[in-house]
Amino acid sequence: SQQKQNDKETSLPPCRIVFVLGGPGAGKGTQCALLQERMGWAHLSAGDLLRAERKRGGPLADLINNHIKSGQIVPAHVTVGLLEKGMQEIYAQTGTTQFLIDGFPRSQGNVTAWEESMSHHNLEFVLNLECPEEVLVGRLLERGQTSGRSDDQIDVI
Repeated sequence: SQQKQNDKETSLPPCRIVFVLGGPGAGKGTQCALLQERMGWAHLSAGDLLRAERKRGGPLADLINNHIKSGQIVPAHVTVGLLEKGMQEIYAQTGTTQFLIDGFPRSQGNVTAWEESMSHHNLEFVLNLECPEEVLVGRLLERGQTSGRSDDQIDVI
């Protein structure tokens, strides 16, 4: 029923979280897709959520757009809010409480914002993908030819 759906959305239970970090182009999305397929964990990309919110328009779009275009970190409360909303939506649709969160946290401010509002979730571990800088740049330039992402351009990289 719709009421049951609404109750599920508002009552996200404590979840198991893995933060997946690494430089742009390190393979976070690729590895998360493999882990999602093999382990059944849901995958949320902080960057994808921010880009989707920017595309939707609205009050946060300009703020997000300006930060992404200039290579700056979006304010932590914005990113944490989008992650929480994404987790609630996935939980409501699938019932999963296991999440791979890629590209977050990117700063101490992100960590603090997460701890302030999401500390009831269990951070299992942080997976940090390392890759030589020249490989990252090559991957990003290649991706930039087809992605249409403003942050995959050489001046931002």
